[in-house]
Amino acid sequence: MTQTNTNELVPFLAKCGAIQFGSFVTKSGRVSPYFVNMGKVCNGEGLALLAGCYAKIFQEHFADKAGNLFGPAYKGIPLCSATAATLHREYNVNVSFTYNRKEAKDHGEGGVLVGDLYAEKKQVVIIEDVITAGTSMEETMNIMSLIPNATVIGLIVAMDRKEKLVDGKSALQQVREKYGIEAYSIASIEDILKFAPEEYKEQIENYRKEWGVDD
Repeated sequence: MTQTNTNELVPFLAKCGAIQFGSFVTKSGRVSPYFVNMGKVCNGEGLALLAGCYAKIFQEHFADKAGNLFGPAYKGIPLCSATAATLHREYNVNVSFTYNRKEAKDHGEGGVLVGDLYAEKKQVVIIEDVITAGTSMEETMNIMSLIPNATVIGLIVAMDRKEKLVDGKSALQQVREKYGIEAYSIASIEDILKFAPEEYKEQIENYRKEWGVDD
């Protein structure tokens, strides 16, 4: 079976509208010439491509290390489950997956977690969509810190905007330092720049110079 080429991701995201170009105000208040919304990936073709990219990064960096994928609600839910299925199909790797509810369920099995409930010790890789300020990652790590049998060893995101935060570092750099884990992205602003329409390239380059950080 042909395995996914991660270079295919950004052109697909631009084609399906998951990457948009124009003028967008981000959570930080900055005016960005591009916006990434993974919610636009809403069909089988797109999910298969995304999952293939996550699976490839997992195999490159976490093979034989991690046994569980955690997908934070909500966008991480289809991403972690599809990636687990892809790992099994394309690499013959069988990992479990877990995701959380935004609110604890008070009936049935109850609780916040769904999927592998970590009855046994597991090394965990978090599957996220986009990282800018790292806020959602902090929320996820707070959840995982309450689970004795879950040890987070890594993070994979689809897109790293590589924007400097208050301390001058990017969110991905902060994650590596704060939590002592490996963190990787499938694509970044440099990849967006390669495929951006000509009329937006200068704006993106200027935005990158003003707010961007190096690896």
